[in-house]
Amino acid sequence: MSFDLVIRNGLIVDGTGKPGFEADLAVEGEKINAIGKNLGSGKKEIDARGKAIAPGFIDPHTHMDLFLVLYPHGNPVVNFGVTTVVIGDCGASCAPVPSGSEPRKVLVAYLRRVLDSYVDEKDWKWNTFPEYLGYLKGRVGINAAALVPHSPVRLAVMGEAAYQREARLEELEEMKKTVREGMEAGAIGFSTSPRGGPAVHEGTPSTFASQSEIVELANLAGEYGGCFQFNAFSNLLKPESGLPALVDQVNAYMIGNEFRLRPGEKNDGPRAIAYMEEAKKRGKDINGVVIPYQHIWRFGIESCFFLDGLPTWEAIKNPVEALAEKLRDKSLRQKLEQERVEGAGKPVFPEWLGWGRIIFDRVEREELKSLEGKSVEQIARTSGKSELDAFFDTWLQDNLRSRCYYQGAANAHLDLLADMIKSPQGLIGTDAGAHLDRFFWYGAPAKIIGHWHREKRLFSLEEAVWKLTGLPAQKLRLNRGELKAGLPADITVFDPDRFQDLVSERLPAKVDAAEVKRHPPGMQAVVVNGEVVVEEGECRDVFPGKVTRQEICLS
Repeated sequence: MSFDLVIRNGLIVDGTGKPGFEADLAVEGEKINAIGKNLGSGKKEIDARGKAIAPGFIDPHTHMDLFLVLYPHGNPVVNFGVTTVVIGDCGASCAPVPSGSEPRKVLVAYLRRVLDSYVDEKDWKWNTFPEYLGYLKGRVGINAAALVPHSPVRLAVMGEAAYQREARLEELEEMKKTVREGMEAGAIGFSTSPRGGPAVHEGTPSTFASQSEIVELANLAGEYGGCFQFNAFSNLLKPESGLPALVDQVNAYMIGNEFRLRPGEKNDGPRAIAYMEEAKKRGKDINGVVIPYQHIWRFGIESCFFLDGLPTWEAIKNPVEALAEKLRDKSLRQKLEQERVEGAGKPVFPEWLGWGRIIFDRVEREELKSLEGKSVEQIARTSGKSELDAFFDTWLQDNLRSRCYYQGAANAHLDLLADMIKSPQGLIGTDAGAHLDRFFWYGAPAKIIGHWHREKRLFSLEEAVWKLTGLPAQKLRLNRGELKAGLPADITVFDPDRFQDLVSERLPAKVDAAEVKRHPPGMQAVVVNGEVVVEEGECRDVFPGKVTRQEICLS
């Protein structure tokens, strides 16, 4: 028998966590036809000798709603083997589009704050949520599982009142109608940003919603078998926030973003795992999205966050033009260090983990370029200076133009982060498409396989693949995430010994048009619904992605 595609001689890692085995895999049309030895020929064949053959990776938290319009192949995540993304997270998306000019401006401004400045309404070829899904259909290279987003729904129904007050009964009924239309058009659930969440969402339309409004809309999605996604995950551990009481009223599977370790709150990692385990016993199925990296905080002389709030720094930091002379005074430096250690004044940053966390990312003077990527600790060691002097002297030598970052602005404690990643309560996400100057975690699958499996031996290859495929598929009720005859042919072929996330060695300045198209080493091929969409570092101009719940979820 001849098949459309045969992938030969690989290690089948099927997404269930079971031990891998050597076999071939045959695809006919959009589905896996057979897995075994000595299969027939293929119209196209891929030799996977020495490689793993696994299900396509599933990303349960992205903001690629508009990235899929700008980069329809699915860049940057498809480069790393992601074949299905969730979009519409955190109550923020580009549909439905409100009709009034002022509410529309509010939506654009909100999306530019949450996503980035690339948001431009001239790219929007739709008005309603069903029209948005209709636009994506046949135009994307990967599957897109969309959530109906709360803030655009509020704006479409309430206009300017959406960011002024709670909804009236008739407005809530109209919102329910809009959410119902979205679910029937193919959404997989409903998302929101409640009050008390991340600062980037502060004052946005969904934060004006009452708890009962959120619960009713979430439960409506649940009636369709859909999920409820929310941010402000850390508020689950703060009863006064109202979030624990809210989730207790929701009758749907829930995903919280972001499950991370905030500075000074390291105990929240194990506490959150225990909370989710206890909630499951009460019939509330909640998972937290874990980005498997240490977060960074970029800064320069004008925004040296770990000194902000210290009395001496507040007294001298303005004007910046006068700082150089003051910072040459070593007694003043010592005073700053003393205040930092003592926590004097009202320090902005509550947890200091050493000068090894401060990295000189970009320097201006050519003779200092060798210091790029070096920590203050490393510079001090090679220069023979104290870390304090190494930091300020390097800045001064570069005329205070250096750009630095602090590694560990969240997830600083790697042992606890490992527990969060390994826990079945943690889903691995990327946040791709948002915060393009500081979120470079689109390579999360390679980070899981390359760093956490291969280097740290946190879990076996089979367990790592399950974290990226079978687990999120099970939670989201997707009809994929496993290599099995009869299932959609979403497949990755990669070298577990070479698969690398790229940004661990050097962070890019920004996720720009060039950065999104970089391909990692070790990813040989990516297949979506039976079509090879990536092969040997190149995206092919085929767009087989599915975009409705009816196509990508279990019936």
